[in-house]
Amino acid sequence: MSRTRTAVLLAAALLAAGCAAEDQAVPGTPGPAPALAGLYDTARTYQEAASRGDWHTACAVSSVRRQGGSIPQCVDSHPASTPEPTPTAAPTRTFDPPRYADGSTPAPRRTRERHGPERASTGPVSVTGALPIPAEGEHPAGYAVLVSFSVHWSGEAPTTTRRAVRMVREGGGWRVDQLATLHPGETSLPAALGGRR
Repeated sequence: MSRTRTAVLLAAALLAAGCAAEDQAVPGTPGPAPALAGLYDTARTYQEAASRGDWHTACAVSSVRRQGGSIPQCVDSHPASTPEPTPTAAPTRTFDPPRYADGSTPAPRRTRERHGPERASTGPVSVTGALPIPAEGEHPAGYAVLVSFSVHWSGEAPTTTRRAVRMVREGGGWRVDQLATLHPGETSLPAALGGRR
């Protein structure tokens, strides 16, 4: 009986030691994962609000750094959800498309047109993963999550948008601090967030 008891105690001690080592924080990261349910809810709230153009709600769950200092400043920095038509047509600016490191350019994205009701519909928002990530430049340490949702423009096949989102603890809750749209085939959330604003 004492050998069995010793074996059980030894197994329990080894199991506890293994779990403790697994829970240790990676240097420069925010530490062991606290309850992450609020983290997922905040990321989902941000994306759902941004998709419908509700910048007041999206800015309210953003970090102070991302807000630009305050919620009103953040709201003012985003386009109105229903743009006002202009009485005179302004000349259209043209820009060279951005380029990836390999020299290719991304496929053009449709955007809302200023003089029309055209708007993409979006599907349900999915939030997965919660990888601890270290501080990077002006971004504090936090957790990277993957936010996915479908986008459907009238008359076209739906596409899926995937974003890496840096979530940080601020003011007693989770806040969105950084976003990066993942390119096709890109899978590393920390790499996608590294060096991007």
